[in-house]
Amino acid sequence: MDLEGEIHRWHAGALIRVPSSVRRELVALERRNVPRAALARTLANRFSVVRNSGKGDAAIVRLARRLPAAVVTADRALRDRLAALGVTVLVPRDRARLVPFSRRAAAGARATVKTRPPLEGRRRAGRSIDA
Repeated sequence: MDLEGEIHRWHAGALIRVPSSVRRELVALERRNVPRAALARTLANRFSVVRNSGKGDAAIVRLARRLPAAVVTADRALRDRLAALGVTVLVPRDRARLVPFSRRAAAGARATVKTRPPLEGRRRAGRSIDA
């Protein structure tokens, strides 16, 4: 994915920065040999750093609320938390693009529940269930 191009598609001219807490976390993940951590760190290193304190999602949320910022994440819990606070969130749609996250669209994307016919009259192994 052309991450920079996708961000600029939605926010032309945006300054792309990575929180220092995210960089610290990526270094720790890479040291523990977490798959794809090195790739994520290499990608993050392409952009400038914005200093923040703390760690984890809480640090990202604090920073996003303090700055006029949009956040790119695939983390569902972080995405939901940011959206609830009114922060613009871009999420991966597939391997090639980002789309804005919409709480309303996500609520309508629930799985469809199929109903089964009533037990009466259904048959199992040659005999009626209601018998």
